[in-house]
Amino acid sequence: MTESQTERNPINRRTFLKKAGRMSLGLMATGMIMGTYSFKIERFWYQIKEVKLQVKNLPKAFEGWKIVQISDVHLGFHYGVEDFQPVVRMINNLNPDIIFFTGDLIQIGNREPELAIPLLQQLKALRGGKWAVIGNHDFYTKDQVIQVLQNSQFKVLVNNHNFIDSNQQRLYIAGLDDVMYGSPNIGKAVEGLSDHDCVLLLAHEPDIADESSKYPIGAQFSGHSHGGQVRLPFYGPIIRQTLASNYNNGFYQVGESKMPLYVNRGIGTTNIAIRLFCRPEITVFRLTL
Repeated sequence: MTESQTERNPINRRTFLKKAGRMSLGLMATGMIMGTYSFKIERFWYQIKEVKLQVKNLPKAFEGWKIVQISDVHLGFHYGVEDFQPVVRMINNLNPDIIFFTGDLIQIGNREPELAIPLLQQLKALRGGKWAVIGNHDFYTKDQVIQVLQNSQFKVLVNNHNFIDSNQQRLYIAGLDDVMYGSPNIGKAVEGLSDHDCVLLLAHEPDIADESSKYPIGAQFSGHSHGGQVRLPFYGPIIRQTLASNYNNGFYQVGESKMPLYVNRGIGTTNIAIRLFCRPEITVFRLTL
């Protein structure tokens, strides 16, 4: 080895170590910035997503009606009533005809869902009312959550249906018990309804759509998946929930009937209190023939 080579090698090693150090610091800084963003910013950056929804057998009286869906608030998991207040204002500003809530009002362990009543009561849907089902996190205090929702003027559906009347035409709303821990019964939920009726189904866990698509159901509305909370380009969701593996985000057509299914990304979080490339969602549907 020549003298000039001996002199050059230490310089190269020092240069390499400096560059590696700068890269490590850059990665650490990027990680800290992304962590702060996903915890403090994106979790509260609510997206209003508009969907034109064509529904089989929709009565003409309901054409153009606006449904607003929210899901998975998870009150108690780094998310309080004060955090939910902007969501209520945003929904009311949309002037919905109908409001759907598709489960998980609270996080498991929250024993005070009553704190949400004043806010839930503020939600307005004058023509078609407010409708809800429970989710897997609600199930452990099922009766308490149902009472909170009912005290907030929600019609809570557990394997049954009811209807909205407009100009002597009916839009049926059906709902299931929680699929994961409850006793869901689709046949009971739509009992007495025919292929000629227009039925919208609320079911917390979306993968039940493989079964519900076999029934006379015009569309299913679900949550539970949170959209994965973290979604990577070309990969998809990082957090995959049980019973939301087939359908985890957005619009699908399911089964031979091509039943419309919509999976809402939810308002809150669970497991980890972050969102990245997966904003919390308020969905607005315009019903069309």
